[in-house]
Amino acid sequence: MEKLSRNIFKIGIRQVFYNFKFVSLLWSLGAITALIISMPVFQMMQESLKTSLLNDKLAAGFEYLWLVQFREIFSVQIDSLHYLFLAVLLGYLMIQNFYSGGLIAVFNMPKKNHMLDFFYGGVRYWYRFLKILSISLIFYGIAFLFNDLLAMIIHKAFVNSENAMAEFILNLLKYIILIFLIGITAIISDYAKVIVVVGDERSSVQSIKKAIVTIKNNFNTIFSVFVIISVTGALGAIVYNAVGRFIPRTPYYFLALTFIMQQMLVIFRLLIRMLFYSSEVLIYKDTTAEIIENNIQEVRS
Repeated sequence: MEKLSRNIFKIGIRQVFYNFKFVSLLWSLGAITALIISMPVFQMMQESLKTSLLNDKLAAGFEYLWLVQFREIFSVQIDSLHYLFLAVLLGYLMIQNFYSGGLIAVFNMPKKNHMLDFFYGGVRYWYRFLKILSISLIFYGIAFLFNDLLAMIIHKAFVNSENAMAEFILNLLKYIILIFLIGITAIISDYAKVIVVVGDERSSVQSIKKAIVTIKNNFNTIFSVFVIISVTGALGAIVYNAVGRFIPRTPYYFLALTFIMQQMLVIFRLLIRMLFYSSEVLIYKDTTAEIIENNIQEVRS
């Protein structure tokens, strides 16, 4: 398993950087989504700051008084942003679903990695991926509802107790269970998509069932690779936050450095997302490959 994992990472990373050109598409989607969401907020902030006496103080740090003032003045506009966020989120998921089909199709057939192949894969598998996404969202919702149920049980159990340490440990276990359920759902969803592409599976339910069987039979390899890639992605965020603390907020041109670092983190996360798909395709194709026995008969003269 250790040798298999090393080969997966080696080949997977190579495939990701070989297809680095697709990062621009993924980055553009995130940039456009962020722009749509942030523009209304930016306009409200601009209108508020040009008449506020706290304008200069905000450059040096957070000002709570300004936040209270901002929320009171633009309360109606802020409440209406929820609908915009939901609409943008829905559109983002649809396009991201399309991109997933293109990426997995390219990783399945590395030699066909042109833009035309990418978009063809996105169109071909979009609807099947959409059904898998819908089922996955249901299970994500169940995981969060289960987490809320555990929180309610823990709260009622310790409402009259002074054992803070036991309550802390149980709450910690609650979040660990939630993360585990989210991770398992994400793994099943990803492998169901891989099965749709590699095995040309038409039924979304059957692809999920096959994904569960594949994960069950190869749990150590699949889960260990998933955890390693996830931890690598988390380390990128930790490094960014650690370095970002030492970047001064003034003068203003340091904001450009902060922006560049933020975009580097975004690109790093996109590469991690691609590495997930690449490694999952490699694992599935390796674990389901047929073993051909070479029976050689000795011919004696």
